[in-house]
Amino acid sequence: MNSVNRVVLGVLLLVAMVLCTIVLVVPTLILDAVARQSVALVDYLESLQWYARLPLGILFALVLDVIFILLVVLEVRRPAPKAIRVEKTAGGEVLITVASIADRLRYEVDQLSSVLRTKPRVSGKRSGVTVELDVETATGISVPEKAAQIVETARQVVEEKMGLKLARPPKVNLRVVPYPKAPKAPAEPKYRAPSLPEDSGEGFEEML
Repeated sequence: MNSVNRVVLGVLLLVAMVLCTIVLVVPTLILDAVARQSVALVDYLESLQWYARLPLGILFALVLDVIFILLVVLEVRRPAPKAIRVEKTAGGEVLITVASIADRLRYEVDQLSSVLRTKPRVSGKRSGVTVELDVETATGISVPEKAAQIVETARQVVEEKMGLKLARPPKVNLRVVPYPKAPKAPAEPKYRAPSLPEDSGEGFEEML
């Protein structure tokens, strides 16, 4: 967002430069035009009733205030660091990127049994590193045991292998692949007794 703020500031400076140049070169024409437009605007506003003029003024004021507040917040807000300082180093300062931490976590967690896919999210804060993992596992696992194994692996990667400090314990969002649906057995045809031919009685009469 800092780049957006710089672009907006650059555009505003260019507009201000052009306006100042025009006003200083031909001041009488510009001031006369501004005066005439101001008088016309005042006449138009006076023609409106107060109950129509007041809501419009409040609406425009609120819109401008919101825009200015957003610009101030975006300018003041501290962006998330892209690199984090390694604490367990001596004789110098070492920075490691957040992307490198995420790649290492993805690689280490993917090596665990029954883990199919890992998506880590890493962010740096003043108190340390925050880690959140979206992990997809195969069916038939013990969820508490696998979750504890993933949390411990993430802790070892961040604190022991990379020399960083965790701001809080790693958060794991575990998703177990659902069991495949068993195919339904074909329904057995119901047994039907063979039907006997109907006896009309004519053969019995012939025998007699």
